Amino acid sequence: MHRKILEDATGEQLKYFLLDTFDELKKADREMYEELEEDLYEEVYGCHFNKWLLDKALSNMKNEDGTMGGHWTLEQTNSVAKSNNITFDHFNEYDWNYVMNTVFSDYYGAVPNDLSYYVSLSKKFLEDKDAPKGKAYHYYIAMRS
Repeated sequence: MHRKILEDATGEQLKYFLLDTFDELKKADREMYEELEEDLYEEVYGCHFNKWLLDKALSNMKNEDGTMGGHWTLEQTNSVAKSNNITFDHFNEYDWNYVMNTVFSDYYGAVPNDLSYYVSLSKKFLEDKDAPKGKAYHYYIAMRS
């Protein structure tokens, strides 16, 4: 039955069919839904953040300073990258923002509260020569609860 539905569906019909199917799966089996969402995300976007995933990741961030969410906006971290000659060759602006915010979130109070420390730690994290491509994304997947 589902095969016939998929073969005969137009693009719009297929989109709504899949959205309804995913909604049902999310209700029935949250773990399976999240695994499928992760697999589809990687297939479409690769192992880097995009705006949607960045917003999702930052919305759940509990910071050591007692706040919730991202500390810096995308515009702020892009400006910091530019002023520090950081190029987005092996990671993108969303990866950079996620890592900058993660470093702030996790290490606030453990390092001097100075932007240069957060930049240095973020740069080291992302430029780790031993890490696989997409280190920020893989870290997020491993750390999410």
